[in-house]
Amino acid sequence: MSCYVEHRPSFQRLRRGIDRSFLRLVVMAAPSKAHGLRDAVFGLIRLADLQGLRGIMPNNFDWSGELGPTKMLPLVAAMTAGDAATLRAESETRVQMIKWMIKEGANPLQVNDSSDPSWSCQVCKPSDKDKTLISTPYRGRSAISFACEHLAALQRAHDGTDWSGRIGAFKSFLPALTNSAPSQSMHTIALPQSVVDLWESIREMTSTHNVIFETADEEVSAHDLVLVAASPVLKAMLESTMKEGSSKRIPVKDSSGGAVRLFVDMLYTSSTRDEPDYKTVLVALDLAHRWQVDGVVSVLQAILRDMISVDSFVAIAETAMLKGLEPLQRACRAFAANNSKVKTMQKKRALPPEVLKLLGESEAPAAEQSQRKKRRTFAAC
Repeated sequence: MSCYVEHRPSFQRLRRGIDRSFLRLVVMAAPSKAHGLRDAVFGLIRLADLQGLRGIMPNNFDWSGELGPTKMLPLVAAMTAGDAATLRAESETRVQMIKWMIKEGANPLQVNDSSDPSWSCQVCKPSDKDKTLISTPYRGRSAISFACEHLAALQRAHDGTDWSGRIGAFKSFLPALTNSAPSQSMHTIALPQSVVDLWESIREMTSTHNVIFETADEEVSAHDLVLVAASPVLKAMLESTMKEGSSKRIPVKDSSGGAVRLFVDMLYTSSTRDEPDYKTVLVALDLAHRWQVDGVVSVLQAILRDMISVDSFVAIAETAMLKGLEPLQRACRAFAANNSKVKTMQKKRALPPEVLKLLGESEAPAAEQSQRKKRRTFAAC
């Protein structure tokens, strides 16, 4: 057993018995109340109710603002709800919540500069609160630095206290924070929904499209103006005397219509109404990389990062290595480090050379290298 305390006398935690459906109903009844919305977001985060959070979240929600009486960052709130048993039971849901929050705009690198210096996350054992107390302040820390500091404090406890449950939870939170952190070379901004709707309408005006992609199974169309503005490679093709320039038809017989359509969707709105699998996303990524559309490459990397599984790991990891996609490489390494099946394949060397290289293995085992014949060297007379 462990106790969880939020260091502020007037603050009382939301109890596990709160009716979540009622909470959603109250919020949806008064969406114009910004303060009420933030309180409800805080409550749903603390309850690990990802479905409820998605249900009430407006498109323009400001994730940079602190939440609750202690003014903690949203991502920190997702990591500090309840005792070790609560965190352990909900860790998988909270990991998914953290990833979703970052996708929506929460920044794990944002530093909390609003919380009172005396406010902190405190954990202890009921049997001896004084000797087992661990306190981690909110102020002056980002979600990542808070998680690192809190985890380090738990790990270096010298009194024999068992913090394994809480340590395990925070070890799962850190990869979600670091692998989902926005790239410093690509900035994401919030846009009014009307702007996205406008570009989606333009995307759907097929009668005005003047370029055709000839894919393996269907034709996909787009506006040449968008393609030329997005890709220097497509610009060269469409503005040259090449066949593609005169016919406005681009053959991509090695790609499915679904993959090309996903690529085009990303160009217009960075969103899609389709439900692509990882294989389709990989092909779309190959097109974006081939045509040098860096923005779409970054977006598709983020999609693939959340699609990594035992079944998709090899294909995604190999692509990440061959195309030099460092964010995706980091995500694959983090997955491999925590997956027993991948570890077994690595031990048996049942992985492609590029994937073994990603995981820090040499191309050939030492025993095999030692059996190779020595190379004889000859010099000219």
